[in-house]
Amino acid sequence: MIRGLGTVVVMVAFVGLALWVFNPRRKKDFDEATQLPFADDPEATRHVEQAKASGSKQQ
Repeated sequence: MIRGLGTVVVMVAFVGLALWVFNPRRKKDFDEATQLPFADDPEATRHVEQAKASGSKQQ
């Protein structure tokens, strides 16, 4: 009984986490988080800014 309950709890947690991670409203937050390792690198920052500028011109 307890093992079954534990399985259900873990499955619900997994589904909840998957829904949270793949929620389209969180995309901007995750996109910003992917750039954190490059935050101190001026060359990478310049490259990202150029990519954003060229991406907005294409739309």
